[in-house]
Amino acid sequence: MIKIGSLFSGIGGFELGCQWAFEKANIDHQIMWQCEKDNFCRKVLKKHWPNTKIYNDITKINPLELEPVDIIMGGFPCQDISIANTTGEGLNGKKSGLFWKMFGIIGDLRPRITVLENVANFTVRGLSTVCGAFAEIGYDAEWEII
Repeated sequence: MIKIGSLFSGIGGFELGCQWAFEKANIDHQIMWQCEKDNFCRKVLKKHWPNTKIYNDITKINPLELEPVDIIMGGFPCQDISIANTTGEGLNGKKSGLFWKMFGIIGDLRPRITVLENVANFTVRGLSTVCGAFAEIGYDAEWEII
């Protein structure tokens, strides 16, 4: 069985896509845990995945308490990366800087696969830093602008 964890889960778009794809391919899988700060989004997650553990604050998660998973996915905040942000804080910003908490969880849990999502401007405000950080802990990275 493929075990999945989700950070910055929103309303579960990544989870739903994986669920549909895995079910179509007859691949046994389970969403083990999710993390989402927004209360409305957590209600949507609970409706669709009632048996999945939901955390509400990535800054308060102890990675050692998380169930090990094969895949971690998520779209960390884009506000400091987006072209709409003129300060250009990128991964040093208060919101987009939450990537480093996500990175720490990934580094501790060591999933086989990590899927990240962000805005296209990420290629100039953080992509090289993120790829370098993942390379330092033994991961390869590929990216695509859709």
